[in-house]
Amino acid sequence: MTAKKIAAIALVGALALAACGDDDETTSTTAGDGTTATTEADATDTTEGEATDTTEGDTTATTADTTEGDATDTTEGDATDTTEAPDDGGDVFAVDTSSCDDPDMASAEITDPLKIGISYPQSGGPAVLFAAAGEGVKAYIDYFNETTGGINGQPVELIAKDDQYMADLTKQNVDVLVYDEEVDVLSGIIGSANNSAVQADLNALCIPQLWALTGSAAWGNIEQYPWTTGALVPYSIEVETFLTYAAEQFPDGGRLGLFYVNNEFGQEYKIAVDARAAEFGFEVVAEETIDFADSGAPTAQVSNLVAADLDAVIAVPLGAQCIGFMTEIGNARAANTDFDPLIYQTGTCASTIFFGAVSNGGSDGVLTGTMFKDVANVELQTSDPGIAEYLTAFAASGSTADPSTLAAAGWVTAEVTLHTLEQAAASGTLSRESIINAARNIDFVPSLLRDGLGFHMNASDGYAAEGAQLITWDAANTVFVDVGEPQNFDGLLGVYEG
Repeated sequence: MTAKKIAAIALVGALALAACGDDDETTSTTAGDGTTATTEADATDTTEGEATDTTEGDTTATTADTTEGDATDTTEGDATDTTEAPDDGGDVFAVDTSSCDDPDMASAEITDPLKIGISYPQSGGPAVLFAAAGEGVKAYIDYFNETTGGINGQPVELIAKDDQYMADLTKQNVDVLVYDEEVDVLSGIIGSANNSAVQADLNALCIPQLWALTGSAAWGNIEQYPWTTGALVPYSIEVETFLTYAAEQFPDGGRLGLFYVNNEFGQEYKIAVDARAAEFGFEVVAEETIDFADSGAPTAQVSNLVAADLDAVIAVPLGAQCIGFMTEIGNARAANTDFDPLIYQTGTCASTIFFGAVSNGGSDGVLTGTMFKDVANVELQTSDPGIAEYLTAFAASGSTADPSTLAAAGWVTAEVTLHTLEQAAASGTLSRESIINAARNIDFVPSLLRDGLGFHMNASDGYAAEGAQLITWDAANTVFVDVGEPQNFDGLLGVYEG
């Protein structure tokens, strides 16, 4: 085992300890990573943002949604033709149904049309950003039923409920989906708190909770919660991606500053930075925090970062704080000509609604990350078969959502879900047991993932997506531009040892 692998395992263990701690925001009325869910019109004040790292964008920057641009990217093709899962010697995962409330039900063959349940924001402020993900899920399932006839010759049924991004409503919805609608699986629930609210119940019932749309490390806890899988890049992998790049820019090491929202979401990044910075030659010399409910400008925090004489900064704000942080960076640049560190801002801020809202130059050159192709890139719309297929099917769905927002993330979530179900059916018996076994042994490259990235798991690897593409904001052209090639750390994190 390499030193890097050992460090990664230590990191996941540290994340387990952090998840056990108390946070001020962990109540039944919080959404996502601690943001209080509301129904205000301004979604940027209420969003956890943890799914927004999946969106890419509109090169014209004409719509107010969670899009990313990448006008210069010409290297993407059909990733399914180029990516293979690395041979890491991992064991095949097989779930133990003996601990299920009803082991026989978990292993029983599903003979009726398969039902998928999903709970996500369809109304209220957060729906402005997140409802598009559900539209993408619906579009793919319609496309799948039309092109394949469904699973075992029967169309798949999607039953969707509105949770307004509130964890307590998610729990109520899942109860209805499980006990009244009798769904076979849940998939694509958005938000860490929302997924956490139903995780224990679904695992006790042995109902697959597939592809949670969050980057929390908790979804890699195979031993305690084997029936839950995550879809997004873990936050610690974001840190790994940036530090790898930063070490290339500063081969002799450097001074690193950290700015983060002081809740479980931000603390996961802090733990990752503390665990990995020294190995890449960086010393953390400044730490600044902001309360998750604080909507004020972080003027004092950024002033302290300027005074620390930094080479690099990792910033983890939340929602509208993304705009506030970059605006203060612009002010600091104007007042301090020597202040020019390499800045990475969490992928949860990776949208033009945040970067494009900063008018004083503070967003220019700031890095962030994504694992998805740029579906708004005009060249790729004709040259990339996956993008072309997606845009055609999404248009046919009749949805009014912008296909370059979280709709693309929803499409991938449904694509991976249906692939999982197909693999389970191909095993001989379609059951809850075979579905979760197929998910935790997945080896698949969704059509909208960047070249070199894929979904891979097994018994010793609890995380499906462990890679990202660095992108940087080009303020002059209001687009995101690729930085280097996608970085793949598949298998790095191992399993969550909670």
